[in-house]
Amino acid sequence: MLTVFSGVHAQQAVENVSIVVPAEKVYNWYVQELPFWGAKLQFPEEPESKVKEIYTEKGVMPQKSYVWMDYKEELTLEASFYKLPEVINAKNEKRLIDAAVNRIAVIHGGYPALGSGLTNLQGIREFLLEIKTLKGAALKAKLFAEGDQLLIVTALIGSKDNEIIAQAKYFLDKITFNPLPGEVVKEAISGKSSAVKPQAVWDSLSVENFTLAFPRYPIAQHKVLNQNGTSQRYYEWYMGDGQVHTTFMLSLMPLSNFSEKEFSRIVTQAIETSLKVTDGETVSQRNLDYFKYPLEEVVFKTDQQYFRVRYFSDGKYLYQLLVSGKKESIYQPDANRFLDGLKWKE
Repeated sequence: MLTVFSGVHAQQAVENVSIVVPAEKVYNWYVQELPFWGAKLQFPEEPESKVKEIYTEKGVMPQKSYVWMDYKEELTLEASFYKLPEVINAKNEKRLIDAAVNRIAVIHGGYPALGSGLTNLQGIREFLLEIKTLKGAALKAKLFAEGDQLLIVTALIGSKDNEIIAQAKYFLDKITFNPLPGEVVKEAISGKSSAVKPQAVWDSLSVENFTLAFPRYPIAQHKVLNQNGTSQRYYEWYMGDGQVHTTFMLSLMPLSNFSEKEFSRIVTQAIETSLKVTDGETVSQRNLDYFKYPLEEVVFKTDQQYFRVRYFSDGKYLYQLLVSGKKESIYQPDANRFLDGLKWKE
């Protein structure tokens, strides 16, 4: 309710005025899918697909784009993406993003105003960019970066018409990514009797038909594994315990292209990939009957740390449960609790 005061005796003059919030306008636009992160955008019509080469610090890279422009050239909507010269991280983020922003500023003219980055719910870094171009137009953009991929979504607005501005905003606001298949909730876990010391409260991840507890709220993100010339999307949740230098991780890889009978081959490939990525060597490998599906536990080591990993498949996902750290830390009670803590829902 809105309270309006008037006159000397304002306290006695009160008028209640209803506030009406207009419904958000929804456009029936064309949905364009991108080949990574499960990303989807909406254009007024099917956009034109383009490919060109751009110069980066590591040489020429192909940039793919989807572009739509109205016939009066008052609004241009574009989504362009290319591979970064290196995987983005906290150390190189500013340099890589600044290079992309400067390239945009050179193309359109004007001075860029870049907001500080944030990490969205899918684990993708997101930046807001605005440029008032030298030709009097306004460019509004969002940049998304994860791994070695950079997505730049721009709306070039050449009019002050409210409908044009609303369409630009709708385009930038309706970018979506595949949601992660689960949620994390606070869950108290205690001993079964007063004689047993209650366990610490952990955060419980709930995914479809199972739950798994982490010592603290895990970071969730989409990932892509390039294997034998193909890209496999997967989901990952992880958290690090800085006090004991231990990492806890769960990853799920959809197995839509595999059958449950191929479990042994899939696990073998996963183990080989882990060893190749970490340059590690196997310490032990054994079969377990803990889960209701066949399970392999592998311990391997690198020059820096030890890894204790469990692999199994339910026919829909390849599961990887991992604890890494010092040799003694991967067998501590918290490590056992995490690895043994997956529970199937009834």
